Amino acid sequence: MTFSDNKQAFPDSAPQSNPRPGFLTLLCVLTFIGSGFSLLSQIFSFVLYDKIPDLFHQMSNVIGGEIGELYIKTAEVFMAMPRYYFLLLAGIYTLSLSGAVCMLLLRKIGFHLYTISQILYLGLPLLIIHAPFNVFNLLLSAIFVLLYARFLKLMR
Repeated sequence: MTFSDNKQAFPDSAPQSNPRPGFLTLLCVLTFIGSGFSLLSQIFSFVLYDKIPDLFHQMSNVIGGEIGELYIKTAEVFMAMPRYYFLLLAGIYTLSLSGAVCMLLLRKIGFHLYTISQILYLGLPLLIIHAPFNVFNLLLSAIFVLLYARFLKLMR
């Protein structure tokens, strides 16, 4: 038996993994960008909760006019939100990022984590700050969930 015969008798022990589709990678990258920036935003909002309304009022004084009034209204809306709301949103975005990482690794649990995060993301404003339902967020979340679902067959 020659060396080449051994090579055929013992195939490579490294498992042949399915190549990740480029579109799945693109979806994950878009999720990393969107959820990553949103996570940072929520962390900053939680940490700087007491200072943000003052910043809006200062901007209002600098800009003045109708845009300045818009900054004041934004400060009022911000102050009406409980501080823990931003921490909960940060948790939801962390769940979304975790799901995207798992899907990037072709793990089916990632799809479920991501879907749960999107449901929580849509429901949290209704429950905590009694905001009107955001149809645009629903459409965007549904599009991403449906696009990710196309790749469930490739995930283990």
